[in-house]
Amino acid sequence: MKKALLPFCLLALLAALVSGCTNTSKLVSRGLKAEVTSIVRAPDGSVTASWRVTNDNIVAYIFNRVRAKIYLNGTYLGLLTNDTPLAIPANTMSVRSGQVTGGDPAARRALDAAVTQGSASYRVDSQVTICIYDDTFEESKLTAAGTVTVKAE
Repeated sequence: MKKALLPFCLLALLAALVSGCTNTSKLVSRGLKAEVTSIVRAPDGSVTASWRVTNDNIVAYIFNRVRAKIYLNGTYLGLLTNDTPLAIPANTMSVRSGQVTGGDPAARRALDAAVTQGSASYRVDSQVTICIYDDTFEESKLTAAGTVTVKAE
């Protein structure tokens, strides 16, 4: 009886160890989507992106920090950074806008072409810090793609 119980206990211990070491970021961010809704180039050349976070979950979230790399027609446009906490209520969305920094001459050419066309395909790769509880934070990655309106002021 003891010999049959030992392999079962070892298997249960191994399963407990493996499940305790899993990455929960995909579980935390499931049902969250961060999308770019518009891109505007100002007369001084600065670029502002409006973005929206959709929460299809039954719990609210707080994003403490967002770092989003934005690509227009496959060309890296720049980085949107938000360090102001953003509350995302359950089953709803939150909208923000922010300055896009970085980029290079290729990014300016891609932006010029997109302004001329009025829209462009985009991809956004976001790294978000989610406040889980008090001082407990979870880093998650969100990726979205689609078509965005691009205009100049």
